[in-house]
Amino acid sequence: MAGLEHGFRRAVSGAVSGIVMTEIVNALVYAGLLPPSLLLYFKILNMLTTIGLIMAMPYWGTAYLLGWLCGLVAMMQVSDFEALIYLVTSLVILAVRMFKHLS
Repeated sequence: MAGLEHGFRRAVSGAVSGIVMTEIVNALVYAGLLPPSLLLYFKILNMLTTIGLIMAMPYWGTAYLLGWLCGLVAMMQVSDFEALIYLVTSLVILAVRMFKHLS
């Protein structure tokens, strides 16, 4: 089962790839090589992947989730809104697990 280091790696690689892809798409639109309407599709796709990630979080192991949370904090370059959603979701899942474990 994937542990802390795997979760950390996933959060960091996800943040880095998201930043790189956003910059590439923005540069191509700015250079006139892609139509500006493509930005809307890119944002919709980003939102869908965020929703998919949040829906998968309850199935992650606790160590993996903690590692992912540490990676997220280390890579706070993602948008504030996205970081807040990820942070709240992962903390709620951890709180529910702790409550179930204690009761």
